[in-house]
Order: sequence, then structure tokens, then C-alpha cells
Amino acid sequence: MQQKATVAGVLDVIAGISGMVGGIPLLVLALVGSGVLGALSEPELKALAIIPLALFLPLAILCFLGGLLAIVGGIAAFNRRRWGLALAGSIAAVFGFFPLGIAAVIFTIKSEPEFRTEG
Repeated sequence: MQQKATVAGVLDVIAGISGMVGGIPLLVLALVGSGVLGALSEPELKALAIIPLALFLPLAILCFLGGLLAIVGGIAAFNRRRWGLALAGSIAAVFGFFPLGIAAVIFTIKSEPEFRTEG
């Protein structure tokens, strides 16, 4: 009995959670940085309040979405359904936690026959 898809699923979920947790400091930087600059009394500095939002908020959103995709792909790998989604999730896991993501991609590619036999 082959277990490569299960291992890939576990790695995807762990890397996805790690990626989502990594997005939290970026979200805090965006909100707190913008709030601090917006609270300053000088009008020139108040205008800079958008910069933390423009820099860190998109990165935080990417971390959350990438982590979510990795988790969904991990669930697909557990169930041995939709190999393409499992592969996309493992690729997203690379950005969540690089070493686990690389291993997840390798295990997902090697587990492709398991998806065909499980149906």
C-alpha cells in the first residue's frame, strides 16, 4: 500500500498553516504602521499612512490565500482526488514553508498513480 499521497497531504497542510501564520505579522505591520502614520500631526506624514497598507496588506493576503490553497490541496491529496489541485496545493506550500513545500511537490508528483487507482 502506497502512502505518498498521505505524506504529501500532511506536508501541504503543515506548510499551509505555516504560511497563513506567517501572514499575521504582515497584516499587523500593515494595520499598525498605517495607524501610527495616520495618527501623526504633520499632514505630510499623514499622507504616508497608505504606504504600509500598500506594501504589507497584499503580501498578507497572498500568504493567506497561498496557505488556504496548500491546505485545500493537502485535503485533495488525503482523499486522492483531483491530482491537479493536490499539485497546485503543494506548489503553494513551497511559498508557505520552503523545505516542506519542496518535499510536498516531490511526494505529490510521485503519488500521481495513487490518484488513478483510488478513483
